Amino acid sequence: MWGGVTGGMGSVTDPRRYSIIPIRSLGIVKNGEDWRVLAALGAHASRRGIVYANQSTLGALINMDQPHVSRALKRLWELELVRMLEPKGKKHRLGFQRGNRMQLLYDGPGHLTPLPSAKELELPWGSRNRRWP
Repeated sequence: MWGGVTGGMGSVTDPRRYSIIPIRSLGIVKNGEDWRVLAALGAHASRRGIVYANQSTLGALINMDQPHVSRALKRLWELELVRMLEPKGKKHRLGFQRGNRMQLLYDGPGHLTPLPSAKELELPWGSRNRRWP
């Protein structure tokens, strides 16, 4: 077996042994926590950069508590390396709300990178929980 991270409900998250991150992050990201979260996002990203992993899953992958993951995600969003997308699908029966959907911005800041499809909706930071302005 490949030694992946075991998440809730006994499922294994992702068998990849690599992470794809935006090359432009090399000159932008200065904080070590931000680098670790960016690498975890890249391990869960699709070809278009879409990430469905929740903050607890990302934290388990990099051995970081969820509040630290949340702060690092906000900093990556402020650096325009991550875009928040409207969640899709049904809410998990044990979940508070539908899961996260993010997009790694490989090609440039948000205004230069198109949304994954014409039906997508970008959300501002904190719009789902009304915690942040």
